[in-house]
Amino acid sequence: MAIKESLICGNINWIDIEAPNAQEMQQASDKYGLNEYTVRDCLQPEHLPKYEFVDGIHFLILRYYAHDMGKQLVTIQELTNKVAIFYTDDFLITIHKTPIPFLQLLRNKVVAPNQCASVTDLLLRIVWNALETFDEPANRLSEQVDFYESHVMMRKLNSDLSNALYKIKREASSAHKVLMLMQEPINHINIKKGEEASLQDVRDQHLKMKILYSQAVEDVNNLMSLSLSFSAQRTNDVMKTLTIFSVFFMPLTFIAGI
Repeated sequence: MAIKESLICGNINWIDIEAPNAQEMQQASDKYGLNEYTVRDCLQPEHLPKYEFVDGIHFLILRYYAHDMGKQLVTIQELTNKVAIFYTDDFLITIHKTPIPFLQLLRNKVVAPNQCASVTDLLLRIVWNALETFDEPANRLSEQVDFYESHVMMRKLNSDLSNALYKIKREASSAHKVLMLMQEPINHINIKKGEEASLQDVRDQHLKMKILYSQAVEDVNNLMSLSLSFSAQRTNDVMKTLTIFSVFFMPLTFIAGI
């Protein structure tokens, strides 16, 4: 387990815990008064985004994009990693299994220069950066859709094309589901006065990501339908040719039969 502690606003502690076990989490739970059920949830790597307010402590789970491109089967758990967050007005605790680059970036560029106004200010920055991890993959999927669209329109249809479109659809659909589930914790962030603009930025970022992945899913579905239509048309053309040949030889077959 690795623990990094930083001060926010001079006296508020940010505790970042990486790869804790059950015993280490129990120690943190006893120290900060965390509920045992929320602690149990934060230790489950496959847990989906959620929000709870228990014993005066806000608890939320976020997921950020962290897909290994070598994997073929794309599920929500393979596509994203989890970060659990406990926070009050006096402290903020982030818990994750693997290193998260954007947390270190926030520590260096925001926390170290003492540019955080409150716990919720830092929380909004964490949520925004978690959503930002979905941006580059969305652009990549959009480029792939454009690439395969040209193949479909040029009638370059084969099994590899179908497999590629299906993979894009699975990835875009899984990401869209995660983003839909992220709506709940985002809606339950209680901001301080003056942080309305930061919250709106988070909501705008969330809406943008949902639209990008929803559009990717829709475009892939249209391409798959179009490729199936072209395949059916090609089959009909072959059947038409065979029918012409059969009609041509039908009189000869009749004469030979007589």
